[in-house]
Amino acid sequence: MTKTETASEALARIEKRFFKGAGLKKACLKKGEERREYVLAQTERLLNDVRGCELMATYLSDQFWTADDDRLPMHADMPLLTEEGLSELSKDERLKARLVKDVAGLCHDLVLHFDFDLKEYLGVRNDWRINNKRLVEWLTSTEYEQIAVHTSYILRKHAINGYADRHYLPAQDAMATLYAEGLGRIGVPGNPQEQPREYVKITLDEMLRIERHWRQGRKRRLEPEVVILHDEMYGFVPRQFSSGVLEAAQELYDWMDSELMGKGATDENIDRFVDKLSELRQKHFGKGWIKDFSLEFNYLLSHGESCAEGYWQKGGKAL
Repeated sequence: MTKTETASEALARIEKRFFKGAGLKKACLKKGEERREYVLAQTERLLNDVRGCELMATYLSDQFWTADDDRLPMHADMPLLTEEGLSELSKDERLKARLVKDVAGLCHDLVLHFDFDLKEYLGVRNDWRINNKRLVEWLTSTEYEQIAVHTSYILRKHAINGYADRHYLPAQDAMATLYAEGLGRIGVPGNPQEQPREYVKITLDEMLRIERHWRQGRKRRLEPEVVILHDEMYGFVPRQFSSGVLEAAQELYDWMDSELMGKGATDENIDRFVDKLSELRQKHFGKGWIKDFSLEFNYLLSHGESCAEGYWQKGGKAL
């Protein structure tokens, strides 16, 4: 696009390159669910259309938006993004332009892994949490596999950030280092060896497993910090609670709450915390548990430091 390109010329160029044979003229008259399905179908097609080792979805996105959040305009003089430019179009062309922008917007958010309006585009509650059952159902049953892959990746990012906010390091690491046999570590979507449905399943299964574990803790009326301490003593999120480990976690929780909370992460206080870990190790665990400088030791040490700095949450609030 150049500064001398009119809105009508820009629309014709984009339609020819990205929507040739896609029935854009008829589709722009669609409303509601039919329009949503068209946007999804075209986005899926563009995500699958690889030319020159680049996604056509990225190319379309770049016709309108930068890589910044909130879909900031790529070009200040983009005629299809200005009221003046749109006013130059015929009624039919304006309808086409709005539909093209919808597709480009979803492409933008998916390829850059930004949040998008789940209600608008998928027809489910706009809630980026794994307990959004309709979202999970959509991801596991939809024919739009590439959209599902990228959406599950965004959901995974939300989970990792949520665990990080809660200092729930075993869960955070479980999602960050998610492993699929034959695929290696699950990373950013786009690996040609990845099977979309397997990618989605592996991602959702782990999030759901952690969510079930958390709900079990709530049913037991465990303080969130006790659940986290229990898992830190394992070094990962186990599938069930151990009464012996829970006993140790509760004892450490009580000590931290009374002896460490908000007293500052000084060398003296941290040394006291390490001494308490040593006492618990001898009292509750067999040889090999919570070795110095092991993963579980470092999880617990980080937890102790955050407690000393004043971070502590009580109550059964979900992650």
